This record gives sequence, C-alpha cells and structure tokens, in this order.
Amino acid sequence: MAMQEERDMPFTMPSVTNKSAGGPRHVGLELEFAGMDIRDAARAVADVFGGEVREVDTFICTVEGTTHGNFSVELDSSLLRSKGYLKILHEIGIDLSDANEKRIERILLDVADELIPYEVVAPPVPMTELAPMDDLRELLRRRKAKGTRASILYAFSMQFNVEPPDLTAPTLAGFLKAFLLCYPWLREASGLDMTRILSPFIDKFPSDYVKLVVDPAYQPCDEAALIDDYLDHNPTRNRPLDCMPIFAHLDRDRVMARANEKHLIKPRPAFHYRLPNCLIDEPAWRIAREWDLWVAVDDLSRDADTLAAMGEDFLNTPGFPLDLFTDSWKEKIPRWLDRS
Repeated sequence: MAMQEERDMPFTMPSVTNKSAGGPRHVGLELEFAGMDIRDAARAVADVFGGEVREVDTFICTVEGTTHGNFSVELDSSLLRSKGYLKILHEIGIDLSDANEKRIERILLDVADELIPYEVVAPPVPMTELAPMDDLRELLRRRKAKGTRASILYAFSMQFNVEPPDLTAPTLAGFLKAFLLCYPWLREASGLDMTRILSPFIDKFPSDYVKLVVDPAYQPCDEAALIDDYLDHNPTRNRPLDCMPIFAHLDRDRVMARANEKHLIKPRPAFHYRLPNCLIDEPAWRIAREWDLWVAVDDLSRDADTLAAMGEDFLNTPGFPLDLFTDSWKEKIPRWLDRS
C-alpha cells in the first residue's frame, strides 16, 4: 500500500548503516496501542507489507510472508498470551471446556483493552528501509488506534531494537556512553508522558553507573567486563536503553545468572531503546522523528574524541551526581551534538 503523501519527514540515517562484517544493520520496531481489534491491526500490517494474516488465538495474530519476514500483533501480557490463567484456574479446581475458554478469553480481552496494550512487533528490517513503518503508523491512526495520551492509564511506548555495527566491547561501550550523556536531552525532546515517567518500565540509570561509564577512562577490557559492570548496577530490563537482549545474546548464562525478569529477556544482537512514547493517534507524530533522535546517539557513539570531551565536561557539571540532570548540562547537549 503506497502512502507517499504521508512521508513528510524522511528517516535520517546514521553515518554507518552496514555491519563491520558486511551486510546492512537492521532495526526492529514495536508499537503499543489500544482501541483496535487485533485482527484489524494485523490486516493493517498486511496492507502495508503484504503477507497473510493468521489468527493464532484470541490474543495473537501473525502476518506471515511479508517483504521482511513475519510480523506479530499480540496483547502485551505474557500471562494471557501463554494462557497462564488456565493454570491458575486449574489449580483452584476449575477446568474449562473449549466454549467456556473462549468465553473467558473474550471477557479478559474486554478488561485488558483498558489496561494492556496491543503490540505490533516488526521483524528486523534494514535501517535504510524504515520508511514504510510510518505508512503503518498512519494506517493504524486512520483505523482509530489510541496512543499514550489517550488515557491516564496508558503508558504505551514505541521501541527500536537497533543492531550495532559490531558486538565488540569498545563499540558497545561507545553506545552506552553516548546514550547516558544524551539522556536528559532525549527525554525532553521525546516529550516523555507523565504516565511513562511514573511507570517503572524506563527507570533512569543509577548515578553511580552513569559516573562509571561516561568517565573517559572507562574502557572495559572485554565484553564480559562490560556485561558484569552493567549487571552490577542494572540487573533489570527496566531501563530506557535495555541492554539485556544484546548482552544475553553475547553471554546468555552470565546474564541469566544475575538478571531479574529472566522470563522476559529475549536474546538478540540489538540494543532495546524503550524511551519514546507511542503517540500513534496524534496526526503530527512521526516514527521518523523519534528515529532521528536515536541517530544522534548512534553517530556520537563512534566519535571517541567528542565522547571523551563530553564525559569530562559532564563529570565537572555543577550538581553532579546528586542533581544528575541539571538544566545546565541539558542545555549543553544540543551544542555538543551540533543540534542547537
């Protein structure tokens, strides 16, 4: 489905779009929303990317054979998707017939619609081919998808799973340094909604970890040291840049031995950027704009001289670490990034 008229904001690209070993870097996308029937959302995916819609059950649809592989549209609750409620009912002596199970599922779906988002999960696509994602956003908006600000109960997000050029410790540490240094600016530029600020899902990184990583002297000797430092301070997925997937991809046993929420960690060679709202029902909102903010982090991660100078400046900013995100530092970031 062509919707070129809606692409009024192109997707900017980082300076490196290929992996060090060759081939394009990929990006996965996750959109959380309410207000639509799961089958209608799946059909919107198929309208943009092709493929066939398959209803797995009440809570999951897939769109198979698209131009990029398989998409899924699912209720974002592991208890419902895994039918964990059946186990709970069985343990209290209730076993349901197929008809009654469907009836219970419909009731749960009606209740969940006010609290739990649906989620479109896109397969990894080459980052140079992200433009149709805004076509999907617009089509979902036209079909009445509701975003973060549609209810005080919604803490919906839009998430990128970004593949780095390689998985070496210097490259990954560079991304962490860049993100931590840019975080106050990213948070303001994204217009983070209060429901998401108050939720636990994107808790800020602890000050002592920020101090450790942004120091120009921080150069972990290998991936194991980088992972151990991260887990010492962040044994949780609940960070705006969740590194559990990429670290579990590198060393699953090391991560699973120490991480919280083990059952929710999905190893993959990508950073899980969870900060943006999903303002899918607002006509002016664009995925391309949120991506552009990430690109600033992506490019900064490879600029060792600027990272070192910014780190030194940050550590000398008045108020650190007790008042980590002071206006004085936040106002400096666009100048460092040449985005004034």
